[in-house]
Amino acid sequence: MKFASRRRGVLELDMTPMIDVTFLLLIFFLVTAQMAQRSRGEVRLPVEPGEAGSRADAAGLVVLMRRDGSMLVGEAPVGLEQVVELARRAASRAGAGTPVVRADRDAPATALNALSRALQSGGMPAFRLATMQEQPK
Repeated sequence: MKFASRRRGVLELDMTPMIDVTFLLLIFFLVTAQMAQRSRGEVRLPVEPGEAGSRADAAGLVVLMRRDGSMLVGEAPVGLEQVVELARRAASRAGAGTPVVRADRDAPATALNALSRALQSGGMPAFRLATMQEQPK
């Protein structure tokens, strides 16, 4: 019995969809990197050894405190009442992380204490204070 030989043609792959997906991912990561950088704000963090890893990603709430004691969440200025409400919302979510406070090293301690009380009254018993590690000389 004689079997017919099958000719195998060259399989052509269309790379256009893969290139499209690659460019979409590139645009996505560029945009999210810019947004993450904006949410960090421009503050001079205190210099302390602290933890080596960054857990700001796991934080549900990031509060930025400027030198004058004013506070931002994202890019929106907030007051203590709004921080209490945001803390309540974050605490009610399942798996909510510990809030992170990025306070300028020259921010008044009274403002930091008031923020701490606002977070506690919103249901967050603790927060992480973001620091900057000392640069080797």
